[in-house]
Amino acid sequence: MPRIRPFKGVRYNPEKVDLGKVICPPYDAVSATEMDEIYALSPYNAVRLVLGRQLPKDTKENNRYTRAADFLQTWMKEGVLIQDREPAVYYHEHTYALGDHTHTRKGIIASVRMDEGDKKSFRSYEYTNKAPKLDRLRLMNEVHMNMSSVFGIYSDTKKTVDTKIRPALGAPFLEFDSQRETHRIWIIHDLEIIDQLSRLMQNKKVLIADGQHRYETARMYRDRMRAATGKNDGNQDFDYIQMYLVNKEDGLTVLPMHRVVPDSMGVGLVDLEYRIKEIFNMIPYDNRKNFLSTLNKGGQGHVGLCVRGIPRYYLLELCEDADFDRFLPSSVHPRLRNMAVTLLHESVLQPVLGISHADAGSRILYTSSADEALNLVTKEKADIAFLLNPAGIEDIMAVAEAGARLPQNSISFYPKVPSGLVFHPL
Repeated sequence: MPRIRPFKGVRYNPEKVDLGKVICPPYDAVSATEMDEIYALSPYNAVRLVLGRQLPKDTKENNRYTRAADFLQTWMKEGVLIQDREPAVYYHEHTYALGDHTHTRKGIIASVRMDEGDKKSFRSYEYTNKAPKLDRLRLMNEVHMNMSSVFGIYSDTKKTVDTKIRPALGAPFLEFDSQRETHRIWIIHDLEIIDQLSRLMQNKKVLIADGQHRYETARMYRDRMRAATGKNDGNQDFDYIQMYLVNKEDGLTVLPMHRVVPDSMGVGLVDLEYRIKEIFNMIPYDNRKNFLSTLNKGGQGHVGLCVRGIPRYYLLELCEDADFDRFLPSSVHPRLRNMAVTLLHESVLQPVLGISHADAGSRILYTSSADEALNLVTKEKADIAFLLNPAGIEDIMAVAEAGARLPQNSISFYPKVPSGLVFHPL
C-alpha cells in the first residue's frame, strides 16, 4: 500500500520573490522557445533548478547539474528558499481555464514511499526511455532533492479530502496567480489530519499520470544510496518521493497528444493510403472546422490525417471488419489492440514510416493543439500530422492495471503540476 508521511519542504520565500514568477512546468514540458520566456520571468525561476541551460563550454565540473546545485545552495543562503521547521503535508488548489470553462484541481503533496521488489502500489501506462532517466539521475546526484512532484491519481468515491479535510483547513497559507492560473497552498502540520490522509491511502492503487521517468529515476537513486550508506530499512528520505495525489472522482482534464512527423523520409500519401485503407475508412474534408468537429465527436476509433502538399484533411475511421491481428505484433497486449494510438504506432508509424518506439522521441513532435499540428504541415514545416482523441481515464487505468504500456505521450493530463510549489529534500 502507498505509505505517505509529512516532510520538511523547501519552498520559495514569498517575502523575497513573486511566487507567480518562480514556478515553471516540469522539465519535460519546457520547449526550447518557452525556456527563454521562463528564464526571463525571474532570476530565481525554478527552471534553473529543473532544466538549466546547457552552455558550449560545459565540463564535467561545471554544467547544468552542478549549476543547479550552486543555485540551490546560494538561494538557501540568501533566504530566497526556506525550509519548513516542522514536517508538513501540502494541500494545493489549482484553478485554470480551458476553453470557456474554469476548473479547479485539488491535490495533496506528500512524501510517499516507493514500491519495494514485487510490490506494485504504483501503476504506469507508458513506455519510458533510458536517456531522460540518466538526465534526471545526474541532477538528483547533484541536488539530492526532488525538484518536481510525480503526479499520482487514486480513487476515493467518498471524496474524503473534499468533504472532510478541506473544510477543516481554513484560509490558504499562500495564494498567487501565474500565467492566468491561480494557486492556493495550505501547509498542514495537524497530525490528526495527516493521519487521516495516511489512512485514506491505505490499500489504494496509484496511477502515475505524469512523471514515470522521475519515479523510475528516484528508485535508481534510492538503490544507489542504500548501497552507499548501508541503510535498507525503508525509512530514509531517499526511500520516499514527492508526489502530487489527486482523486480521479473529482474530475480530471485529459488532452490528446497529436503526432507530427517533421521528416517522413519520402513517405507520402500514396504510401500511407496503401496501409491505412486496410484498417481505416478514409473520409476527405476540405473544411478544417468541420473536420475537427467530426474527429472530436468520433472518439477513440477515429484518427485525423494531414499530409504536406495535399489540400484536404482525412478522417480515418476504424473499419468494423478489419483484421487487426494481421497488422499487430503478437506481443501487443490484448487490452491495447483496439486502441487507435496503438494501431497507429504498430500498423502505420513503425512499418510504413520506420518510426519505432525508441525512435519516436527524435522523429515525432507532440502537441495537444490540433491547430498547431495542422499548421506545421499546411505551412510546410512538417510532412505529416496524425490527430488523436484522448483515451478516457478509466481506459488508462485499465491499461495500467493490466500491466500493459501505451506509446509515450499517448495523452496529457492538464495542466502539468508546476515545479517550484515545494521541493522534497532527500
